[in-house]
Amino acid sequence: MTRRLAELVVAWRWYIIAGWIVLGALLVSLAPSLTGFTSSGYGLPASYQSTQAENIALKDFPSVASASGIIAVNATDNSALTMPQLEKIDALAKSLDGDHIQSVRSVTTSPLFLSKNQKLQLIEVAMTGQPGDDGPNAAVATLRSDTDAFLADSGLRGQLTGNAAISVDQASEFNRAEKIISIATVLLILILLALVFHSVIIAFLPLLVVGLVHQMAQSLTAFFAQWFGFTVGTELAPLLIVVMFGVGTDYIVFLLFRYREQLGKGQDPHESLMVALCRAGEVIASAAVTVMLAFAALLVASIGQLRSLAPGLIIGVGLMLLAALTLVPAILSLFGVTVFWPSVPKPHDPKHRTRSERMGAAVAKRPGIVLLSSVVVLLVLASGVLSLKVTYNQLAELPQNNPSTEAYNTISSAFPAGFLGPSQIFVSATRPLNGTEVDALASKLAHTEGVAQVLPVQYAAGNTSALVQFLLTDDPYSNQAIADMAGPIRAAIVDAVPGATVVTGGPTATLTDVKAALQIDTRNVLLLALLVVAVMLAILLRALAGAAYLLIGILLTYAATVGVVAYIFIRGLGYDGLDFSIPIVGYIFVIAVGTDYNILMATRLREEFQGGVESHEAARIAIVEGAPAVTAAGIILAGTFASLLLTGIQLLEEIGAAVALGVLLASNVLATRIVPTLAALRGFHFWWPHHMHAKTVADRDELVSHLHSADAVSVGSQPD
Repeated sequence: MTRRLAELVVAWRWYIIAGWIVLGALLVSLAPSLTGFTSSGYGLPASYQSTQAENIALKDFPSVASASGIIAVNATDNSALTMPQLEKIDALAKSLDGDHIQSVRSVTTSPLFLSKNQKLQLIEVAMTGQPGDDGPNAAVATLRSDTDAFLADSGLRGQLTGNAAISVDQASEFNRAEKIISIATVLLILILLALVFHSVIIAFLPLLVVGLVHQMAQSLTAFFAQWFGFTVGTELAPLLIVVMFGVGTDYIVFLLFRYREQLGKGQDPHESLMVALCRAGEVIASAAVTVMLAFAALLVASIGQLRSLAPGLIIGVGLMLLAALTLVPAILSLFGVTVFWPSVPKPHDPKHRTRSERMGAAVAKRPGIVLLSSVVVLLVLASGVLSLKVTYNQLAELPQNNPSTEAYNTISSAFPAGFLGPSQIFVSATRPLNGTEVDALASKLAHTEGVAQVLPVQYAAGNTSALVQFLLTDDPYSNQAIADMAGPIRAAIVDAVPGATVVTGGPTATLTDVKAALQIDTRNVLLLALLVVAVMLAILLRALAGAAYLLIGILLTYAATVGVVAYIFIRGLGYDGLDFSIPIVGYIFVIAVGTDYNILMATRLREEFQGGVESHEAARIAIVEGAPAVTAAGIILAGTFASLLLTGIQLLEEIGAAVALGVLLASNVLATRIVPTLAALRGFHFWWPHHMHAKTVADRDELVSHLHSADAVSVGSQPD
């Protein structure tokens, strides 16, 4: 089938190239912008308290559920505010309120909003719409510019934060990160390909191909979001860049290495391309399908922020698979050997032993020692898992010079910890509420562990809903606040108002539910992804034993990856913890993308093994011929993900470090050392339940014996 595909691609190469260009132009020009379907929310199901609270707030207390802002005003020299300055701040609030800014319902301040140290005065901004909507987004920019203009030359400065401003700044930071990643990824791939292949054409070829396919993937994802009514997270855009450029370049590298190998054996360019596409095409297809299915495991996540990553990543890898099997071979058939210019593929000089030849010899001679040392390295690195902690404070993960973060930190230094993230209890019933019961709930809450202050009760029209706002003792985004919300606070509201729905809302309640949902999602997604990879490996290798060995190695590699990241960020850099999504996102990327290299190496092992080559020699040949491609592809993919370290966004930095390290371990330890040594040590048992190698050897021995017998008979029948 792959041979037939190769022949068709070469025969129809001009039509294939033209078709990709036309289809790409149509998709990019006709598709809506993906940014129009981007959301920064967690997307929790309706069964969680915070989601129910949000629905009650939208219906009965819209001012609480809507976008909002807080302007922190202080002296530029951080001195205590004087009376004229306080009057200036009061005038600022009245001016902003009188400007009738679109989506701004009111702008107010009060002596109650003056900090105890007299250094900070707050202005409260109430808006219409939700954070991330066009109206609040535009209002944030207007509020900031009008505030700066009003306070110019006054010795005062105003900083805007709140959910509307945080949403705007978060989107801005991710857009900035996307540009940084794009530039860094392109430069890195250009340099690495030039170093690996010593070819000008190859240095630019993957960038042009993947660049086109990436634009198509973004457009197609936007179409799907429009058709099926889903949104994507702000993390998708930067991740899609590194995934597509990393994985896409890897697939092209797999094909180019095999193409160059065949040319070096003296085959003509046409036949070399046919063999390369047949052999590498199977690896590319298997790897891409495995990656897509692993990404599809995210679809079972209940957290929308995780689930929304799946469609775009699946579409991107799927398009890259089609391009690798059609567009890339079509282009290679046009260039022929010239694609490697100015270098020329030639047979390897046996006088010069390469790194892969030395490694192959070591594995063939002492596979047990190589296996043991590799496993010990992974186990030592995995010990970092013992220090693993997670954090849910995504605001703190943004760069500290971010406007919202600066304003938040300014307010935190002058007001109680819970002031910036008030929590709520919503009481809702189909009948008017009993005020005595609601007051009793508020009184009980005031004496609950983790609660610093309870504000007066508010009632909606008809008294069927009540709102109890309260401040937490600890930072609302801290693990301690989440523990208090999950424990004593929610325990205090159980059956507090008979016949009514009583739920908690606010940022801490949301994070509490995210933590609970994450525990379920981690179990479901991880098991499903592991099952998918297990099935794909078993099908590809035609061996259950080999697939089981590879799965154990993959899990050990993942544990080592998380351990190293924990050592770097928690023990080394002193972070409070890794972002809560890192264990599950890192797992999906490492197990999916890292499996590519195992597939390439295992496929090469099977190819040699089925050819009747002895197991140790098969491992040596597989390393000599396959390790260069695996190492080069691993460095390229790790490099693309390492570009995330330049963004200044803690979440992306941690994802970049985790995947880059995971890929390097998967390519340089698992695929090129552990897998070949296991195959060498286990022999044909590695391929159980198939015994093709044993049968091949037996058939060969039988044939040799038959030939010897025939020769003996022939000699014996000759006349003296």
